[in-house]
Amino acid sequence: MEELEWREWQRREMRLDRKHFSKIAFGFIINDILAAGLQVAAVMAIQSSGWDYGPYRITISWLLNIVTMYLIAMPVTALYFRSVPRFGQVRQERWEWKAWMVVFFIGLAMGYFGNVLGIIVTNVTHAPSADYEGMLEMILDGNMVFTFISVVIGAPIVEELLFRKLLIDRTIGYGEKISVLLSGTLFGLAHGNFQQFFYAFALGCLFAYIYCKTGKIRNTILFHMWINFSGSILSPLLLRFAQAQGVSEGAENGLSLADPKAFAALAGLLGFSAIQVLAAITGLILFFVFKHYICFYPGIREIPKGKRFLSVIVNPGMLLFLGLCVYLFLP
Repeated sequence: MEELEWREWQRREMRLDRKHFSKIAFGFIINDILAAGLQVAAVMAIQSSGWDYGPYRITISWLLNIVTMYLIAMPVTALYFRSVPRFGQVRQERWEWKAWMVVFFIGLAMGYFGNVLGIIVTNVTHAPSADYEGMLEMILDGNMVFTFISVVIGAPIVEELLFRKLLIDRTIGYGEKISVLLSGTLFGLAHGNFQQFFYAFALGCLFAYIYCKTGKIRNTILFHMWINFSGSILSPLLLRFAQAQGVSEGAENGLSLADPKAFAALAGLLGFSAIQVLAAITGLILFFVFKHYICFYPGIREIPKGKRFLSVIVNPGMLLFLGLCVYLFLP
């Protein structure tokens, strides 16, 4: 009789856990539906108006992105998450500047090697990356002011609040490891392509770890801002300057380094690339040197090992969200 009661209690507890994670996943579904749905509806309305918006396409795309994702979808999603109870408490550790430097270089390594892996997998599998290519076009050819507002300010704030604070504040009670892995996985899958998945997953786990340990979301927002700035502002600016000086054409037709601007453009590109590689290698070395300091504290409610996947993933909300994300990866 006691064994039957124990099993019934375990099933009841698992149902509670599955319901909790399902409600969390529905928050991400609401966010995606609002952001993507409103953008599609706006584009259809513009097209039906007969207005030739071709010359302003990239600018309009940036405006729609800012309005739908940051001014509408995120506030509604945050309001929804108020109905999902917080569970557990993040830590309040204070790291010395040396620790931050180590973490910073490890983050650069994760971003760099994750990006390389994403490029390799995309090329090998011929997986679609239309969304990534469209975003890349907006970054390279669009207005840098809109790029800065959306990619460097808006995206880090919204994504860190959504995938770190709102998520982890409601899962940390199950332990830091579950919170970190779930945050990184959902963040990677939400990008919708292999090109971005690997570095987004790695950085998502790192940002989640930072928030779990320090309890300050501003730490991950600032780190995220720097990652996006270096990749979406600094790199394109150097590339634009190089193109303006004919470096890309000169590489094929014999670049004359006698032109000071052309030389500066080429030196800037090569120097920035070299710094990225050296920083990534440094971060990789530091990771293996300090990996024994990585630790995950248990939560106030531990899910048995054999039940974690069933509780966290096998529930209606999470399966639906993961299915929508995986669909974007398919050719």
